[in-house]
Amino acid sequence: MAQPFVAPDPASLLRSLTCNVPGAIYRCTLDSDWTMHIIGDEIERITGYPAADFIENRTRTYMSLVHPRDHRRVEREVWVAVEEGRPYELEYRLRTVTGDYRWVLERGCAVQGHEREWLDGIIFDITDRRRAEERARVAQAEAAVAREVAESRRRMMRAADDARRRIERDLHDGAQQALVCALMMLRSGRRCMTGDVARAAELLQAADSHLERGLQDLRDLAHGIHPSLLSAHGLAAALGEVAARTPVPVRVVDGLDQRLPTDVEAALYFSAAEAVTNAAKHANPSEVRVQIGRRNGTAFVHVVDDGVGGASLERGSGLRGLCDRLATVGGTVAVTSPPGVGTTLVAEVPVAGAPPA
Repeated sequence: MAQPFVAPDPASLLRSLTCNVPGAIYRCTLDSDWTMHIIGDEIERITGYPAADFIENRTRTYMSLVHPRDHRRVEREVWVAVEEGRPYELEYRLRTVTGDYRWVLERGCAVQGHEREWLDGIIFDITDRRRAEERARVAQAEAAVAREVAESRRRMMRAADDARRRIERDLHDGAQQALVCALMMLRSGRRCMTGDVARAAELLQAADSHLERGLQDLRDLAHGIHPSLLSAHGLAAALGEVAARTPVPVRVVDGLDQRLPTDVEAALYFSAAEAVTNAAKHANPSEVRVQIGRRNGTAFVHVVDDGVGGASLERGSGLRGLCDRLATVGGTVAVTSPPGVGTTLVAEVPVAGAPPA
């Protein structure tokens, strides 16, 4: 004979659920403290505090454990869900008895009782999942940085190879040819010394001219590698020379009160020189303004022109090369260049002991 169905006792069912569900089941008052009427023992495993501590705020309120940065968001999202008559689901951090924080996922809804409105829900510990996600994010970020570093190194190697080939070509076509000619003239002059003094003098004069040209070619080549004026007198003087040889008006505003480290000066110099050269070649400006200075722990150079705009770090090897060069000294480059408005390049490098703005 079949046994008659006996409805489970609600109290025993609730006890069974609070003990066996892998989360902290709760019923709380819809108030600012979330005053707990019922909360499962799982809350002790999550926070280290026994469930009895939270009942009617006997020892502490539940909301007092919510991370300060999450507190307002948690309240807002729950109240919005209640007002819209829908369940809520949110993730936030709870402070534990040891003072650290664990991540929880809470799901719940508002329930209308005889005399008041309750919140019924369940709180799950998702700390392991969040930590795994954070590790994955860190790994992805590190991989992205590693890829960028590798690409930057490849670009720098290509730039170094191009520079070596340019130096070889400049030496071959310039100084080397002049020195070879001078050597030939000197040898010919030596042979003429005893028989044709006038011819020897003519050859020596020609050798002198070739030597002078070769020395000038070497000076020009060395200037392109690292300007002697930069080493001797600093950034403002070197940029003044750039301004003097640029075919458009260039105004240099010097806000530096002292010399910068050599590598920083070089990085900022080549950033400004590249920007000025690009403006003169491509932007058709009426004026270029270069400002150098220090502020908030950085040294900076601003290059502003009123040309055609449209410049981009993503196009052209020159500006991209500046990013790589500045990255070697911890610096950054930013370019703003709306079409038809002009271009602003800002290069910044951290400098220890730089005075505030």
